[in-house]
Order: sequence, then structure tokens, then C-alpha cells
Amino acid sequence: MKRTLISLFSLMGLALAVTSCQKDEGVAKFNAVQEPCTFQDGKTVLNGEGVEWVSGDQVAVYGTAGCAIYSAQPTAEATSATFALVSGNAGDAPYSAIFPASIAVASSTVNLPAVQNSVDGSLAGFPMYAVSNDENLSFKNLCGALKLSLQKNGVSVSRIDVTTNAAVNGQFSIVMNGDAPTINLVSNGSNTASLVCATAQDISNGHDFYMYLPHNTYTSLTITITAQDGSVCTKNTNDNFIGLNIYRSQVSQISLGENSLNFVPAEPSDVPAGAVNGLFSISASKQIYFAKGNLQYVGTTGTWQFAEHQYDYLGTSNANPNANSTIDLFGWGTSGFDGKLPYMTNIDNTQYGFGYNRSINRTNYDWGQYNQIANGGNQAGTWRLLSVDELRYLFMSRANATAKRGIGTINGIPGLIILPDDWTMPAGLQFTPGASTSANRTWEVNSYSYADWARMEANGAVFLPAAGCRIAELTDKVDMAGFYWSNTSNNINAAAATYFNNTKILATNQYPKHYGSAVRLALVAE
Repeated sequence: MKRTLISLFSLMGLALAVTSCQKDEGVAKFNAVQEPCTFQDGKTVLNGEGVEWVSGDQVAVYGTAGCAIYSAQPTAEATSATFALVSGNAGDAPYSAIFPASIAVASSTVNLPAVQNSVDGSLAGFPMYAVSNDENLSFKNLCGALKLSLQKNGVSVSRIDVTTNAAVNGQFSIVMNGDAPTINLVSNGSNTASLVCATAQDISNGHDFYMYLPHNTYTSLTITITAQDGSVCTKNTNDNFIGLNIYRSQVSQISLGENSLNFVPAEPSDVPAGAVNGLFSISASKQIYFAKGNLQYVGTTGTWQFAEHQYDYLGTSNANPNANSTIDLFGWGTSGFDGKLPYMTNIDNTQYGFGYNRSINRTNYDWGQYNQIANGGNQAGTWRLLSVDELRYLFMSRANATAKRGIGTINGIPGLIILPDDWTMPAGLQFTPGASTSANRTWEVNSYSYADWARMEANGAVFLPAAGCRIAELTDKVDMAGFYWSNTSNNINAAAATYFNNTKILATNQYPKHYGSAVRLALVAE
């Protein structure tokens, strides 16, 4: 169905001549109307000429006998068409109908896809639903629309990914509340909806992109825009907007202009999956890549992943962990091997790692050695922790070591910045090494916006957020300090970890093994 904004959001009658699959003596007539879609100020988008069906459009019609799929076969784009039976047998009324047929699972269940196709100035396959006791179908919109207005000179967009704090695809059940449908999640696909352009769209003079999303108040939002040349721009909730409200049958708009869109080059193809594009010396003959984010355990699926961004951390959400928790603070050596579960809170330090004074280097107690990391190559034995000697070399012995580490903030998030061996400062930005020496002990020795950090990260900079720690069930020093495990045991009760706050940076210090600390894995460069 061709759905320009004029046609998609117009309210008008639509006569559908649908060839009956159960009655040889005649043709069942379905008269369908469509509700308008409006901006949040209540104004109709545009008044216009109506929906035009095109050959191949399919609807799923459910009746007393089951489901039948019908395909539009107009000789040209038209507001009415004959629909030929493709398969199935709907039977008699009551009827329910779903457009497009490709998302129909059952008479009141749809599967919202993870990938949507971009159509210039249009929404492709905007989900609709109708119920009726006769042949008069009044289609209702199941979702709301996001209008993303982008402008950046010299850029053509090929893909847009919108990641939220709630499910935006997967199976949803439909419930009619009076005249309006509500959709409820049945099974979760993912929290990311992707809009793919068959042909890259030039946004030099501005361009509008449309995608549909379930009704929700999305408090966390990341928009990743990929250009035709592979460069990427990432915008976050706290960057230019605060959350996103999507209302059923309404359009919500986000506009991002020339000065707010900063595209950075794509990672070189030789950078391992899940790694930051920067090499760091940990001995005179060995370099490593750091992971692109802190390690996270997703209890509901029993899987491991790196945080989406280097500055992401779960903080107080680590309190009182259990088997279903998503956490990023772990007791030492709790990879899941040998009963050392990632959500352990036992205060007996001898229950962690080997249970005595021994390094976990290249053992299954090391998270990266034992586990597959979903967004880090998904292969066990690839990533690992650094040792005390390697950390000391990184922080104190490599060339210009002390000039390549310092505290700072990214959009107000405090943490430690480590620069790679081969460092080039992006134009217009500055870096001051070390911790705070000012009287008020501020973290803002270095202060970067999300856009600034994207440029730093593209050149290989690493950021370890001040994620705090967990002592038994309770979190401590979140936003005040960072504790990052090494693979080295100091004694039966303590292991070594990198520690920093706003006044000091310690390559290694020792902490009780039951302390829940952050894990930033590394991968040795070949």
C-alpha cells in the first residue's frame, strides 16, 4: 500500500471488493474506513486524497472458519481494488482484519518486525486492525509514529536504529477498548527498531524519516544514524531531548539539525567485534584492545554482553542481585564456572575464584575466558582480565603513561579516561591528565558532551565510569569511585583491582574478593 502522509493520515471511506473464499455465488463487500493520525498538538497532519492500494498489498481476514489472505490486484494505484484470494478460508462474520498480512499471527495477535523499510515521506506497512459483525470494517491504527527530521550537509543516511528502554518489536496481543485498540507485549523481540533505506537519503537540505513504535513513554532513548559511507552519529536521551512519548495514532517529532549531528568514521574492519578502536601497551612487546563497555550479566537469559556505551553502568540496580537480575558488579572470579555464580553475595572471601591465593589468569574463573560475549564476537576464550603487572605497565611504564590517563565526565557521568598509545587529540578538544587538585575536588578536570566523546572514542580513547561497588547486597560509592578487577590474587581474602576517584588514580589496590566490582575485559592484539 502506498502510504504518503497525505493518504496515511486522512479519514475517508474505502470500498474494498474482496473475492469471497466461501461463497461461490457472489462477492463479499468490505467497506473500510481509516482513522487519522495527528500531531501531539491535536492537528491533523494533512487533509488529502485517501489511501491508494497497489498490486500485491495483502490483508489477513479472520472469520468463523479461520484466516484468509487476500491480495490487491488493481490495474493502477487506486482507492478501491479487487482483492483476490491467496490462501485460506475466513468463513462468515464476525470478522477481524490485520494490515499488513505479514504481521498477522492470530485474529488478535501481531508480530511487529525489528526492521522497517523506509519510504520517502511515508510510513510503510503502518499496522492497522479492524473488527466487525458485518462487512463494514473500520480500521484503527495500532501504533504511533516517530517523525525524525534530519539535516546535515554532505551526508546521505542509509539506516537509523532507535533503541529504547522497552520492547518495540516482538509479538503483541490486541485488545479493543471501546473504539480504540491497545497492544500488549506477549514475547519480547528486542528494544531496537531499525529503519533501512533501500537507497541512501541525502539530508543536506533536510529529510524526514518515519517509523512506527508501540504506544509508550520511553524514558531511555538512543538514536544511531548510519551514513552511506559507514560513518555513525549517536544521539542519546540526555543529548538533545528528554525521552520520547509515543501515543497511538499520533505523530511525535524529533528534529536534529546541522550543529547537533556529528558523524564519526566507522571502526576499521580489523578492529575486533566489541572492541574500542585503540591499542594500549601492557608490556614492552604486547598491546591490547579494551572492550567497548563494562561487562553485564543478563539473568533472565543467562547471557553476557558488553554495555552499549563505555559510560553506561547499572549502579544501584546491582543491589540485592538474584538469578534473574541484570548486573555489572561481580565478586572476584564469578564467571559462572564451578558454581561461582555472577550474583553471589556471600561475604566469605574463600568462596570466590579458586578459593585460595592463586591468579585466575587464563582460567575459567575469568569471565572472558569462560563465557561467550554476545556483542564481543560470541566466542569463549577471546577476552580476559589484565594482571597486576600489565596494569602497572599500562598506567605507569608505557611511553607517556601518566600523560595518558585522567579523570573526567561525559555529559556529567564521572569516570576515568585512558588514551591509547597512538593518540591524536580531535580538533577543538583538550585533555588534562591526572586527578583533581582543586580545592573543591571536582570530577570536571575534563568535561565532554556525548558528541565530544564520540570524537574521542573514534580516536581510541577508553572511559571507565565510576560504577561504585557492591558489598554483599548493598551498593556503595556509585558515582564516587571506580573498582575494576584484575586477574591477580593478593592473598586468600583479597584480589587486586584498579581504583580511582576524583582525587586519585591507583593502577592497582587490593579489595576483599566478595566486593562486587566492575569488569572491563581486554583482548590481546595479534
